Amino acid sequence: MALVIGTIDPGFLDGHPENGTLIPLPPQNGGAVGWGPVYLSFGSDFGDALLRVAVWNDTAKAWRITNLQVAAAAGRAGIAIQDGDSKVSVARLKASATDTGLCPVGYLIETTLKA
Repeated sequence: MALVIGTIDPGFLDGHPENGTLIPLPPQNGGAVGWGPVYLSFGSDFGDALLRVAVWNDTAKAWRITNLQVAAAAGRAGIAIQDGDSKVSVARLKASATDTGLCPVGYLIETTLKA
């Protein structure tokens, strides 16, 4: 299994694209090493987070945009990665009136090696 971890920057999108995080993705079922499907998930603690997740697909030449709720009192929240997906843009949206945009949010990219 191959893993990549990282964090989502604090602060809200709300007209501030510098508060976004860009995550490059490996291609599905590919590479010289020969890995399998690619999975992307998010987790938070000390508060819930609402994420705007935009996945770029090279084949469709289009963004697939989803709002994803990431609850601190739950497991990871996943996004389906499809053939042709090459990058993901993630930014925080206000989850509630009391959301400060500061709770830690992390991401995990995982795949299994076929070799």
